[in-house]
Amino acid sequence: MPKLKLLILDAGVVIKLHEWNLWEQVIAKCDVYLSSIVAGCESKYHQVDGDDWGKDIDLSQSIKDGKITIFEMLPSDILAFKNRFDASYFCDLDNGEAESLAYLTSRRNLDLKISSGDAIVYKALGNLNIAERGISLEEILQQIGLSRRINEFQYTKDFREQMTNIGSTDRIQGRGVKSP
Repeated sequence: MPKLKLLILDAGVVIKLHEWNLWEQVIAKCDVYLSSIVAGCESKYHQVDGDDWGKDIDLSQSIKDGKITIFEMLPSDILAFKNRFDASYFCDLDNGEAESLAYLTSRRNLDLKISSGDAIVYKALGNLNIAERGISLEEILQQIGLSRRINEFQYTKDFREQMTNIGSTDRIQGRGVKSP
């Protein structure tokens, strides 16, 4: 089976894949790209079996082995991307999401897709009229033969579609992306 190409993962997806012990299987079957912010700080911690302290996620070996690709946008490019939106979107975009979306939208000639558990990511895609560039964790796992029941709604195809539709509606109603 060919690899699922050029997939950008948000921190929540990285954390969830580690919690489910699916990280190694996913990076073996997908070309995974992570924002430097997501890789460097946002995906560092997750809770394990009720342990209040959790455990660190160490991506350094995957990076060193070339199993994942790290990208970095200039802070000015991240801010410029966020500034495309009005306050209703700007305030919800954290820097890791903004870096990932800025990278995605600046690489129009690549078949990049982004996966997240955060509504704002899919709303932004709908608002920018690029809904097809989103993919849920559920859809990723289905496409690479690791299907499983997903109990957390924010990782499902239905969530992605619902949030993308909200973003599209916001665009039509003049919310989200600032008028030129």
